[in-house]
Amino acid sequence: MVRKISWAAGIIVGLALLAPAVPAQAPAAPGNAPRIDVLNCDVEAKLLPDVHELEAVAAITFEPLEPADYAVFDLNDNLFVTKVVDGDGVEMEFDRNRAAPETLTVHFPRRLEPGTTATIRIEYDGGFDNDRYSRIFSRDLGSAYIGMEGTVLMYAAKWIPLNRFLADRATGTLSVTVPLGMTVIGPGRRLPVVTRGDMETFAWKSETPILPGSMVAGHYFPRSVRAGEFEIECFARKNNLEAIEGMAHEAGKILGWYAEAFGPAGTAFRLVEVDEAQARQHGMYGTFFVTRRELSQGPGALRQLARRIAGQWWQEAVEVRGSEDLWLADGMAYLSAARYLGSAGGDAAFKEEIDQLAVLALKFEKQAAVRSGLDLGYRSDRYESVVAGKGAWVLHMLQGILGEEKFDRLVRDYYRTGSGAEGGGRAKFRALAEEIHGADLGWFFSQWIDSVGVPSLEADYVVLRTVEGFRISGSLRQERDLFRMPVEVAVVTGDRETVKTVELSGTSTPFDIDVFARPDRLVLDPGDKLLRDSNERNTAVQVSLGDDLKRAQNFVEAIRAYEAALKLSPQRSLAHFRLAEVFYEQFNLQSAANSFRDALNGDLDPKWIEVWCYIHLGKIYDILGQRQRAMAEYTKALNTNDDTDGAQMEAARWLTTPFTRERTVMDAPAPQ
Repeated sequence: MVRKISWAAGIIVGLALLAPAVPAQAPAAPGNAPRIDVLNCDVEAKLLPDVHELEAVAAITFEPLEPADYAVFDLNDNLFVTKVVDGDGVEMEFDRNRAAPETLTVHFPRRLEPGTTATIRIEYDGGFDNDRYSRIFSRDLGSAYIGMEGTVLMYAAKWIPLNRFLADRATGTLSVTVPLGMTVIGPGRRLPVVTRGDMETFAWKSETPILPGSMVAGHYFPRSVRAGEFEIECFARKNNLEAIEGMAHEAGKILGWYAEAFGPAGTAFRLVEVDEAQARQHGMYGTFFVTRRELSQGPGALRQLARRIAGQWWQEAVEVRGSEDLWLADGMAYLSAARYLGSAGGDAAFKEEIDQLAVLALKFEKQAAVRSGLDLGYRSDRYESVVAGKGAWVLHMLQGILGEEKFDRLVRDYYRTGSGAEGGGRAKFRALAEEIHGADLGWFFSQWIDSVGVPSLEADYVVLRTVEGFRISGSLRQERDLFRMPVEVAVVTGDRETVKTVELSGTSTPFDIDVFARPDRLVLDPGDKLLRDSNERNTAVQVSLGDDLKRAQNFVEAIRAYEAALKLSPQRSLAHFRLAEVFYEQFNLQSAANSFRDALNGDLDPKWIEVWCYIHLGKIYDILGQRQRAMAEYTKALNTNDDTDGAQMEAARWLTTPFTRERTVMDAPAPQ
């Protein structure tokens, strides 16, 4: 029998059925939610790479730090939670994204008190690929992908439930089941592999609290390398085994230098080949990455390898307290790499690297203070500029204030205490720095970490004759009224340099320097110890921005960046050359030829620009059927005797055989 109900009653019943259950306490924003400390996180995941999906269960043991009726976890919105149960297997209420995007709120059946522990199990599934899944709020597309050709799931992708992103560390086991033939590399100690039918399970156990959950999987071939005192297990494609073995020996040298400079971090590590998309991922606990392109570059990839290996000290071993401390991890890693490159290549190599870091820092410096860099998107171009680039320069400037000996002591003490139970962070680092320096440094950290902007220095001075020689009397000027910083000023007389430190304060600070002989010139900041604006650096910043845009094939904006560089420095050959490359790729041959000629008429810095300009001009003439003019350019290239990146062989090849190029086919790029 069918019962009839009134239409009003039906609407009421229908609305009641559609309305979601409202918990007793609505979740607050993650920053205001009850605080918990995750102690252990065991994850069991099954990868389905043919459909770009996973199925996972996370068992999380935690301690409430205050009375808690619920807890809020970060979890990527590509993942769908099916069930949450407590330690007794009783289902618990949960909801998604009520506290904020990418959150999971779990409601406890009874209030949890501090000093107790609880365990919950979260079951979920979902996937990552470039087509069906696009809601990755982390803005780091290189951190999550599942596929037969290779899988990467990094901590930053929030593919496991996380508490206090980048701050809360936990022990745990990561167990991943994959189709037979794939290998999984995770953090910590590898457990025995279990094979069941056409599937294999790889498990990795971390007995040290770490940022959990990072892993890569693919069709890897293993090779073990003894590099000095370190045992490095390599994982690469078959055709890259020889290259990764050579890279492992370089890694051993870097590891040895860091261990001596900062303190030991173990003797067993892994080196894993990854795609170019993971170029900004340093690796994970016990593991560092190298991209396929870097393997083909050999020694040319040392900068990135040195930065990633430094992450084992500053991002894995030393715990930061929150996002405001990330500059200490990334900045210290980048500066450590610069110091290693300087130790291996001399003062010129260090200066080149510190100049590169200055350009990186200034690219997006005005977009956020260093302490707020996470707001720019973790591992994004802007994050790398503000947090890693400027962070490294903040530490470099601190070294200039403390002196090398005291700074080295600070770094060792910070690593020793920060890698212990107490962890690291800005407060500890500042306290150690002030203890070693013997004076307050609050002003330094406040103006460089909490604020944006860098000074632009100028000097006004006159040379006066004195009884004992000459006096340079003048003032340092800059536009920031509250700025203070010790600045070195050098007076150069012949081959002699007299350096005085001026305590710059406010917009104008007077100085006097006495010398015996008539001075030739005055040099500001001769030791390059101050991050500041200058015409030369701003030109380099625009060229670097243009390079980034060119790689992204955003040619219109790349042209604008290079033209901005040329407005600052019309004779900058590198800017003309890069602009010519863009025109060449667009098949705008006349504009390309004009810009290559402008590059030849510029400062010719770096020197390789000359030979490659001639080669490109020769190719343009060949494309246009002007063989005699092309041969003349190739001959000029050979006459330079410059063989940067195989330039001599390239010129000789096209001198013998005319160059041809289809409109849609790009030939090999010139040096970077």
